[in-house]
Amino acid sequence: MPDKPTEAALEREFECLLQRAGVAIPPERRTAWLRSYADLRAQIALSHGRYGPEAEPSNVFRLEKR
Repeated sequence: MPDKPTEAALEREFECLLQRAGVAIPPERRTAWLRSYADLRAQIALSHGRYGPEAEPSNVFRLEKR
């Protein structure tokens, strides 16, 4: 699957996962859940190293007890 799936592909993937988990979502909440799933998928992609070291913060903070 490409890095960013089409909206239709994302909906199919979401529906498949719901069916596998046995989860039923009320129709009036489906759009919000689908948006949340798309956001979660994007955050997971970020955490798997799709950005280079230049995206890291330039400073490190240390808290030392005195």
